[in-house]
Amino acid sequence: MKRKVLVPLDGSPFAERVLAFLREIAKPGNSEILLVHVSQPSQYYTALVPDAMHTIDISHWRQQAESYLLRITEEMQAEGYTVTPLMTEGDVASTICDVADVQDADLIAMTTHGRSGIEKWVLGSVADRVVRSARQPVFLVRPQENQMPVGSIRRILVPLDGSQLAERALTEAAELAKSNRSEIWLLQSVEFPEYWGEEYAGMHSLPAMISTEEQEIAAREYLLQIAERLTSEQIPAQIVVTTGHAASAISDVVADNDIDLIVMSTHGRSGLSRWVFGSVAEKVVRLAECPVLLIRAQDPQSEKQKADPSQAVALPLP
Repeated sequence: MKRKVLVPLDGSPFAERVLAFLREIAKPGNSEILLVHVSQPSQYYTALVPDAMHTIDISHWRQQAESYLLRITEEMQAEGYTVTPLMTEGDVASTICDVADVQDADLIAMTTHGRSGIEKWVLGSVADRVVRSARQPVFLVRPQENQMPVGSIRRILVPLDGSQLAERALTEAAELAKSNRSEIWLLQSVEFPEYWGEEYAGMHSLPAMISTEEQEIAAREYLLQIAERLTSEQIPAQIVVTTGHAASAISDVVADNDIDLIVMSTHGRSGLSRWVFGSVAEKVVRLAECPVLLIRAQDPQSEKQKADPSQAVALPLP
């Protein structure tokens, strides 16, 4: 099955850094790339006084954006990708999600920072809103200064908490592991009340207070069952059980074991109503030194309806 990946670009080197990771998650011969540039008219006037906005011809900015998008298209076509460049206007985050729905994209791949750089466009803006709204999995790269060239994906970390919601990340992780001949590391962090945050507030029942040893044994048995399933599919699997806050444990395991990719659900044990992106998953994206593929574990009853056709314009291919 061909994978269709939507890649938002804003013309900045920061946003482009996601392109270096595409080959590992979307193979050239088996993927279609949608390069999307979403412009907001106001972005062209940041250095101008408001009263002058209506007198400015922004056509040359649009032409520059088109030229930029077509240049990236040519570069990716040379790598063997099928590429469709799209230009549109509107609110950036909501337009990205709408275009992804209209174009039947399977995945959105983007950086956590764009034109304004790391200090201004931090997670909590466009990337944050895309993760909250998109029906598709979202592959996030946190661009860093002096980022090293991307190697192959050898180790994939899948954090689990024992819930079916968290386990929804396993399907995507297994597919990536097979296509990249990677091994999967299964992680569960045993947490206690001192580590619990607001994602547990309002729960009708809390985990029984049992000893650390008992919880670690239960976690190990749980992960071993999943590891056996993966091994039966010819996917090498390792298990890791730690104690502490989940986000910090995930970050530590990534740093200590040369993990190349984290695949995790945006929701976990506490369910959709409490653990929306903004808790463990958000902290992982902020802390981890590797890309994160977030799988939105949506409630089937709350699935968003497919968007109406957007105003995205496909540019003539070079």
